[in-house]
Amino acid sequence: MVPANTRIAAWAILACVCLPARAQLTYKGCADLQASDFQMTELLNKKGDNGAASDPEISEPTRMDVQVINKANGQYDHSNIIFVERLGAVKWYDGVAKKVTQMGSINVWGNADNGLMGVAFDPHFADNHWIYLWYSPKQLIGQNRQLRLTRMAVKTDNTLDMASEKILINILASRTDTWHSGGPMQFDAYGDLWVGVGNNSSDLNPGDCDAGGSVLSKTDSTASAEWGSSNTASLRGGFFRIHPDSTAKGYSIPRGNFGEYWADQFEKQGKTALATQYRDTKKVLPEVYVKGERSNFSIGVHPTKRWLSWGTVNYASVNDEFNVTDHPIFSGFPYFHNNNLPTCAHGKSADAPVNNSPLNSGVSDLPPAVPGAINNLVNVAIGGPIYHFDPSLNSDTKFPPHFDNKWIVTGFRGGMWAVTLDTVTLKVVNTLKVEGALFGSFTVRNHVMSMYGKDGALYILNYDGYYNSALNPGVMRVTYKGNCKVAVAAKDPRPEPYQKIWLTQQGIEVGEAGAHSLALFDMHGKRVFSAEGRQGDGYRFADIRARAGLNAGLYQARVTTSAGTFTRAVSLL
Repeated sequence: MVPANTRIAAWAILACVCLPARAQLTYKGCADLQASDFQMTELLNKKGDNGAASDPEISEPTRMDVQVINKANGQYDHSNIIFVERLGAVKWYDGVAKKVTQMGSINVWGNADNGLMGVAFDPHFADNHWIYLWYSPKQLIGQNRQLRLTRMAVKTDNTLDMASEKILINILASRTDTWHSGGPMQFDAYGDLWVGVGNNSSDLNPGDCDAGGSVLSKTDSTASAEWGSSNTASLRGGFFRIHPDSTAKGYSIPRGNFGEYWADQFEKQGKTALATQYRDTKKVLPEVYVKGERSNFSIGVHPTKRWLSWGTVNYASVNDEFNVTDHPIFSGFPYFHNNNLPTCAHGKSADAPVNNSPLNSGVSDLPPAVPGAINNLVNVAIGGPIYHFDPSLNSDTKFPPHFDNKWIVTGFRGGMWAVTLDTVTLKVVNTLKVEGALFGSFTVRNHVMSMYGKDGALYILNYDGYYNSALNPGVMRVTYKGNCKVAVAAKDPRPEPYQKIWLTQQGIEVGEAGAHSLALFDMHGKRVFSAEGRQGDGYRFADIRARAGLNAGLYQARVTTSAGTFTRAVSLL
C-alpha cells in the first residue's frame, strides 16, 4: 500500500533551509503565524479518541475525499468524507451525525500494496452522484492481475449502486508482484482527473541489474520496470490525466499530455522523426502525463495552476523524493533516482535515457530524466497538496494567506513540512516543519494522505494495518482560528453586462469600469495571450486564436482592473 523518482530540472533541487517561521510564513498586514492560530480535531478514528466518531471496524484506510456542505448564505457548514479500505470497504463519515457507515464493498485481490487503493468524488457529485475508485479486482489463479479505474453511482440511501459500475481504465498488471499498485487520484478545477500508478514490478534487488528477477530483467515482464515505468506505451509507473464525461468511452483526453507535449518539444529541437513517434498513440498512450515512477502513492494538484506534486518511495530509505512539475516529465526510474543518481551501473545518460529492453513496447528515446525537487528529507515520502488561498471563500476555518502556494509534504511515520515554492520556476525556496511546531501538539500517525477541502481546512488520513496494526487509524482536520481574516468579496449588484467578465458564444466582454488587462493561460499555467483595454471592450475567440496561434481547447482568462482580479475558464472552440 505504502509508497516506496524525479530531474524537476536542476533548478528544482531542494535547498532545505531551516529558517524561522517568521521568515517563511508571513503576510503583509497580518501577524506572523503562531501555534495558537491552529486547531486539530479528530473527526473519526478506530477507538473514538479525543471526541472523534468511533469506527471499531476501520482497517487500513488508504484514500479519502471530502465533500464540503455550505449553508444558504454560502458559509461553510460541515464536511462529509468518503474513504476506502484496502480490503474493499467503502465508507462514509456524516459530518452532521458524526457517524461512520459502510456504503458497500468491492471484491478485490488484497495482497500487500493491492486492493482498494483510491477514491474521488466527481466534481458534480451533488447532481450525478458519481464516485471514482481505483482497485485490483479479484482474479483467477494464474492470471495476470489488473489495476482498474472505475466509476460508480451512489444511491439515495447512500449505498453503492454496484450495477452502475463503468470501467474507464483497465491496466494489465504483474502476475507475481504484490507492490506499488498506485491509486492516488484528484480532480482539478477544470474537471480533469489525475491518477498515479506505481511500477507494480519486483525490484527487491535493484542493484543487480542483470540478475533474474531484478528491476531491469530482460525476460520477465513482471520483474521489469522497463515493461512499465520507462515504457511510454504503458500507464504503469507514472501519472495519467483524463477528462471523465458521460460519453460511451467515459472520458476524453485533455490537451498537453506527455505524448503531445514532448512531440512539440522534439519538433522544436529538429528531431522530426522522434516527434512523429511521440504523436503515435500506440507508442505513447494519450492518457500518460508522467513516466519514470516506482512507488508514487500520493498526489497533489494545484487547483488553478495545475502543478502536479507527489512523493516517491525508492528502493532504499535514504533515496526518497518529493516531486513537483508544471509539465509532463520522465522522472528517471528505473535508471535514476534521487538527484539523478544511477540506480545501478547501467551506463545510461540522464540527459538522453534510452529504454532498449525487448519488453518495451513504447518509444526507446526518452526525455531527460528529472531529479527530485526534494531529496532525502524523510523515509516513505508522502506528497501533499499545494494551498490556493481564495479571498472570496466564505469560511471561518480556511487556512490563512500565509500558506498561499505552500506545499505540504510528510513522512509516513512522522514529520510534516510546509514547503515554499518559487511561483514561476517551482524551485524549492525553503521548508518549515509544522508538525509539533506551528501546528502545536499535532502529531502524524502513519500519515498516508492529506488534502485541502473546499472549506480551506487541511484533512489528514492516518493508516494502520499492513505496516503497523497497533496505531489508531482515522481522519484529522486542521483549521485556522487566527485573526488574519480577508473579507469575502461582496456580490456585484449590477446587471449582467457589468459582472467583471461576460462570456458569450463569440468571446469575452469586460464590463468593469476603467482600464483593464486581459491574459489567457493554458492548462499548464503558461501565459499564451495578453491585451490591454477599457470598459466595454470585447475579445472575440476567433480573433484571439488567430492572433495568438492557439489551438481549440480550454484556457483560463484573467482580467485585472482597479476593482481586483477575476478569472473564468473559457473554451476556444
